[in-house]
Formats: sequence, C-alpha cells, structure tokens
Amino acid sequence: MNILFVISGETEFKKTDEKLFSEIGCLRTINLVEINDYFNKKIFSNYIWSDMIIIWFASFHAIPFTLLNQLFNKKCYIIAGGYDVANYPEIEYGSMRFGYRRNIGQWILKHAQRIIAVSKSNRREIIENCNINPERVKLIYNAIKLKNSQKVFPKKDQVLTVGEINEETILRKGLDRFLLLSKAFPNIQFIHIGKWTDKHGKPSDNAFKKLKTISSGNVKFLGFVSEDILKKTFQESKIYLQLSRHEAFGVSVLEAMKYGCVPIVTNAYALPEVVGENGFIIERKAECISAIKSILENQYNQKTQINPLFDLSERQAAFERLINR
Repeated sequence: MNILFVISGETEFKKTDEKLFSEIGCLRTINLVEINDYFNKKIFSNYIWSDMIIIWFASFHAIPFTLLNQLFNKKCYIIAGGYDVANYPEIEYGSMRFGYRRNIGQWILKHAQRIIAVSKSNRREIIENCNINPERVKLIYNAIKLKNSQKVFPKKDQVLTVGEINEETILRKGLDRFLLLSKAFPNIQFIHIGKWTDKHGKPSDNAFKKLKTISSGNVKFLGFVSEDILKKTFQESKIYLQLSRHEAFGVSVLEAMKYGCVPIVTNAYALPEVVGENGFIIERKAECISAIKSILENQYNQKTQINPLFDLSERQAAFERLINR
C-alpha cells in the first residue's frame, strides 16, 4: 500500500502519525507551507504514485489533492481536528464561522471518502458545523505511547502548561486564565513551555511580550525546549493546568497524566473526555483555586486511570483496519 501523507507545517502529532503510517505501508510525505509549494510538480507525481491519500486538516493544502481526486477517485481520508471544523465566534476561532474558509472546508470534506475525528467532541463539531453525514465520520482518538510507561515520580509544588504562544492561543488555550490563576498563588512556580509564534506558526515573540507584561514574578516562560527537558518538567510538576476555551483533543494533557501530573481542565469540548475521572474539571475560577489548593496540600490521592484507547497502538490498529478494509 502506497500512502501519501499531506500536511502543512510540522508538529509533533503529525510526526507521530507519519511514523505510524510508515509502519502500515510505503509512505511519502508532502508538506505544503508556502504558496510556491502548491505549484510543485511533485504534487502530481506523488499523487499518481499513491494508492491512498491521508491529509491532516481540511484546509488549503488539501485543495490540489481534492481536485486531482475528482479525476482519479482514489481513497482520500481527511483527519479533521481543530480550527478547520470549529465554529467559536466568541474568540473568533474556526474555519466554519463564515466566508470562503467555511466553503472551502466543507467542499474538501464533502469529497473525502472518510473523515477522521480525533475525539467524540471533535466528531460532533464535524457533523454539526460542516453538515457531514455521521456515517462518513470515523472516530480514531489522538494518542501517545502509554503502555508500560506509567511510573511514580517525585513531585515539586509547581504548575505546568504546554502549548504555543501566539495571538490566537492566548484566548483559545486560556493563557490569560493561566496568568490570572498564578497571581492567586504567588509562592508557587507556574511554568509555560511552548514555541513563541505568530498566528501562521512562524517564529515571533510579539504575543509572548504581551503576556510577559501582564504576568507575575512566579511565572516562568521556558519557550521551546528539548524533549528531555519537557519530559523532566512533566515528571517534576505536581499540577497540569489546561484552561482552554476550545480543544479538539488535548495531547499535552494526556502527556501530563502519563507522567503523574494531576490535571485541572475547563469543562470545554474534548478536555473532559480526555481527563475522564482523573483530576478536576472546572467551570469557575473559584473551583480552580480550590482544586489547586487541594493538590498542593496532598488531599488528592487518586490513582490515574487513562483511557486505554488513547494508547498509540490503538490508533495504529484502528488506521490499519480502516486502510486495509
């Protein structure tokens, strides 16, 4: 099976899937980032080579392959998971709000043979916001390597959150809320890890500078760090705080639970689904403050039980069944 994997920009979850697909079939990856990439002759040659196409996100980079598929009608799967299917006007987030992005996204999804959702919440968004027949939407959870990896780590009284800092994530990822909560615990270290970018994913410190001016002295911004430092910080942190307004899944929350952090998340979209009965799902600031206090005072002793469907082996098996059917 020749699999063509189409992305726009590299991220860790795309790299994870790239490795996963390489173990299922013969894989080629094409990354369309700049406008010139759309006119590369390799698009056609790679398409002709492939038996099937898997595209992360129903956005502009999917257009050339959707057009070609009108002529050749190969298997084409879209993994939808975030901005491409969201409609959240309160924070001006989501392609499905209005205009040409909505029209293009719905056209791409309409012509895919199958659409992959990364959570139940994400599946509802695809069906409701994009007007897609539920029978065409397959749930295959985002995942990380979980099996034989959960251990007990010595913890520090520190609070961690992970994710990019840019104009869009300040509200969507709840970074404004993260800084607000840090002021309620001036003697506790709050840590942010993640790239500083613009809304297109390119390096920029503009949004970081904005956050820095309103942050208190107990907040440390580490920026982009190595995998070893990220892992060590997960292992050392007692609390993982994700106060997002929208999340299609929440891989960082899953990583945090894997390393024994107690998650505190908002009751928003896929976050309660990922956390399950672990940690705290909150709706108000007072609830969050109370949850942090109880963890710091060692009043939370529940053993973490992560949904086994979030293991990478389950994601791979689900894709194998789908691709080979």
